[in-house]
Amino acid sequence: MEGQGLSRSRATADLLALPTGQVVEYTVGGDTQFSSPVVVARGTLLADGERILYALNGVDGAERWRFNLPGSFLSPAVAGNRIFVRAESGKDGFVYALSLDTGAKLWQYRFPAVGSSYDNVGGHVTSPLVAEDRVLVGAAQSLYALDVESGAVVWEYALQSPIASSVAVAEGLVFVSDFNHLYALSVADGSEQWRFGFEAVSLFFAPVVLAEQVIITSFDTVYSLNHSNGELLWAKQLPELQVIPAGAYGEQVYVKSTDSLIALGKADGAELWRYTTLNFISLPAVTQEHLYVVDRYGEGSQLLAIGRADGQAVWRSDTVQLARSAPTIAQGTLFVRTEDGRILGYR
Repeated sequence: MEGQGLSRSRATADLLALPTGQVVEYTVGGDTQFSSPVVVARGTLLADGERILYALNGVDGAERWRFNLPGSFLSPAVAGNRIFVRAESGKDGFVYALSLDTGAKLWQYRFPAVGSSYDNVGGHVTSPLVAEDRVLVGAAQSLYALDVESGAVVWEYALQSPIASSVAVAEGLVFVSDFNHLYALSVADGSEQWRFGFEAVSLFFAPVVLAEQVIITSFDTVYSLNHSNGELLWAKQLPELQVIPAGAYGEQVYVKSTDSLIALGKADGAELWRYTTLNFISLPAVTQEHLYVVDRYGEGSQLLAIGRADGQAVWRSDTVQLARSAPTIAQGTLFVRTEDGRILGYR
């Protein structure tokens, strides 16, 4: 799923030596400058075009099937032989369950409401996540747990204000935020275990969970909370930046602004290094030794490898018109999107 796993840490155990160059190129077509990261599952590569979800053969890029989506798309979650994908258009929001093998629709759920009364800020259908046979997805001012097999609502939790993040899950708890609170709910029944209040959400993205900590951000401040009880462990202010959680690996936590990627110490939030580019840096794909990002500057962009130890750039691809979506690592290949409907693979 987007974010690599339930914790949304963006980290992978896949071994990936520094790429030497592009080895594959697949095409889905259309304007994909704001496309979602690809998802790879069981040899199938899933990617969105313009209101279409494509399933491609992960070896040669041949199209296996396509599914028309009634609206905008976010990366799907895959569990077993099922794909769960959201779509939203205007006042309509859906989650679809599809067969990974054929793309056949198994069920759909239409949300009672989407968006919000705050100039339509917040409340949009979130990127789904699957845990304990539940599809966890939010819309408007609620978080829903849908049955994996049928799409029936298992439980619904009403937030105090519009939903502002996709969810992350760890040890039976699902973490989700609205405009002013992070909530920890039981995956099993949706009961609230604790909540943490913060000033206000500034940018919308899922919390990141690592070991006993859950990481959230509010404007220029990063918060580390005990994931079991919500106790504040540390807070780190990054003046003049607006940051979102960007990942975690080992003893490092990552956050990003529009043009900077920052590593903080897991124990106390101390800044370890900062990589800043001219225009834009994407969310990363994280391995044991490197973080891979899209680095945009002026009229060009490159795929970039940054050393985890010191934050120094150690490899760059040729200049390509890359989309803003995060790279994805799967099966020893680093996948990235372009603005004109292509998917490039590096090894």
